[in-house]
Amino acid sequence: MSAHINFTANPGLAPYDISAYTGVAGANFFAIDPLLQKIVERYSSDCQADHKAAMLRHLADYGALCGGILNELTIASHQEGQYGEIVQYDRTGKRIEAIVYCKAQTESRRISYEHGIINLDQHADWPHPFTMLHKMALAYLANQNGEGGMTCPLAMTDGMIDALRNLGTPEQQARYLPLIAGEGSDSHFMCGQYVTERVGGSNVGQNRTVARKQADGTWILNGEKWFCSNPGDLWVTTARIEDTSTIGMFLVPRIKADGELNGCYHLRKKDIIGSRGKITVECVYQDLVAEELGRPGHGLANLIKYVIQKSRIHVAVSAIGTSRRAFIEARAYVQEREAYGGKVIRFPIVRRTLAEMQIRHSAVTWATFKNYMLLEQKHAASQILTPLLKYISTVHATWITHEAIILHGGNGIIGDFSVLPRLHNDSIINETWEGTHHIITDHVLKAALRPRIQTAYLELIDQNLAAAGDSGQNPVAVEVQRQRDLVQALLQKDSGWQDLNRVYICDEIYYTFALSELAANHSDPFLWACARGFFELHRQGSMGATDSDSIFQSDVDLELLIQT
Repeated sequence: MSAHINFTANPGLAPYDISAYTGVAGANFFAIDPLLQKIVERYSSDCQADHKAAMLRHLADYGALCGGILNELTIASHQEGQYGEIVQYDRTGKRIEAIVYCKAQTESRRISYEHGIINLDQHADWPHPFTMLHKMALAYLANQNGEGGMTCPLAMTDGMIDALRNLGTPEQQARYLPLIAGEGSDSHFMCGQYVTERVGGSNVGQNRTVARKQADGTWILNGEKWFCSNPGDLWVTTARIEDTSTIGMFLVPRIKADGELNGCYHLRKKDIIGSRGKITVECVYQDLVAEELGRPGHGLANLIKYVIQKSRIHVAVSAIGTSRRAFIEARAYVQEREAYGGKVIRFPIVRRTLAEMQIRHSAVTWATFKNYMLLEQKHAASQILTPLLKYISTVHATWITHEAIILHGGNGIIGDFSVLPRLHNDSIINETWEGTHHIITDHVLKAALRPRIQTAYLELIDQNLAAAGDSGQNPVAVEVQRQRDLVQALLQKDSGWQDLNRVYICDEIYYTFALSELAANHSDPFLWACARGFFELHRQGSMGATDSDSIFQSDVDLELLIQT
C-alpha cells in the first residue's frame, strides 16, 4: 500500500521540527559536562601536571567514544534478537554452557576494555597512578549509555580484581589477574557474581548450597543460584561449609585446571525488565570445583568488604551517569520540539522541571564523587556514605529518567525514539541491586550509630560549615547547621523509632551532607545555585509553591542551572 502514497504531496508527511532529530548522539560526553570537569579539577589538584594532562586527554577520548561509537553499539545490541543467549551444547552434543553475545555487544566491551576503564594501571603506555577519581569518571561516562550490557560486568570485574589483589593467593593472582585485567586479554569484563539463592534472597546467610573440602585443598559445591549475573570466565560464589553454619566465599573458573568444563549448569536466562544487555541466569552446581578466596570462615565479611562494597560504589556511579544522560536528552529535546507556537523549553513549568532535574542530579553527583575521595583516604564516614549514596542515587535516577520521558511526551515511551525507556528500566534495576532501600538503609543506620563513624560524619559537616563562611550572611549555612543538629538528635532516639523511620533518617543524613558540600563551594555560581535550589526543594517539596525569592522565579538562575 505504501507504494501508492504520494509522499511529496501529502502535507502530513512534510518534514517538521524534529525530522532530523538525534538527541545528544555524537556529542563528547566529557566535553559537554561542566560539572564532571569541575569535579575532576577539584580532586586532581595534587596530581603532577603531566599526570593531570594525560588523565584529561584519556577522559576526553573516552567521552567521544561514549557519545559516538559506544552509543551506536549499545543501541544496536539492545534490539530484539540481539540479546545474549545461553548455548548449552556445541554441534557435536558436547556440553559447553557458553554465553553468546551479538557482535555489537562484544565490540562495545572490547573498546572499553582496551581503553583501560578498569585496568589502565596494567597498560604499558600509562606511567601514572590510576586513581579512583579517574576510574569513576570513566565509569560515569560509560553509564551515560545505560547499563548497556557492559557497566554491570565491568563493576563485577573491578570487584574481582580488588578481591584477588587483597584475598587471592600468589598462585591465584598469577593465574587469573592476567585473564581479567591484563592488557591484551580477550576476556572483556567476563567476571560474575553468583550469590543469591531462591531461599533468603539478600539474606546470604540462608544459602543452602553446600561446600565440601577436598584433600587437595579445593572445594566441591552442590546447590543452586537464583541470580547469576554476567556468567563468563570467572566468578565469586557463596556456599555453606559442610556441617557448619558458616558461609564461605569461593572463586570459580568456568574451565577447571584440567581443561574440562566445571560443574555449573545453566537452567535459563532471567526475564528481567532492565540491564538486559548482559544476561543473568539461574544455575545448578553439580560437583562444582571451587577455590577458597580468603579464609572460608570470613566469607560473609569478605563478601561485604570486597564484593558488595565495590558493587555499591559502581551502582552509584551507574545511577548518576544514567541521570546525566536523561537530563541532557530532555534538555536537547525541549530545545528542538515545538508546540503551541514555540519551542517547548519556553514554558516556565518545563524550565522549572529541568532545573529541578539538574539540582537533584548535581547534588548527588558531587556527593558521590566526594565519597570516592573519602574511600580512597579510608575515611570512616564512607561507611555511612557508600550505602547511603547507592540508595539515594538510584532513587534520583529513576525520578530523573521518568521526568525526562514525560518531557518527551508520547515520544518518550517509544523504545526506538530515544534511550530513555531503557535507561528508566535500568534505573529500577539499580534500585534493587546490592540491597533494596529497606535493606540498605538498615546498613546506613547501623554505621551511623557507631560513635567513631558518626563523629567522622559530623566532622565533615563541621568542615563544610567552616568553609561556607559567615552563617549570618549565608542562609544555606544556617540550614546546614540546623540539619546537623537534627541528624544528631535523630541518632539519639530509641531504636524502635529509628528502625521504623530509617528511610526518613537516611534522607536527612544525605540532605545534610550534600547541602553542606554545595554550601562549602558557594564561590562557584553554579554550585551555589544548586545549593539554594536544593534547600528550597527540601523546604517546599518537588513542584511546591514558590516564594517571591524562589530560585525557580529567577531567569538568571534558571538559565545557569539548565544550560550547565
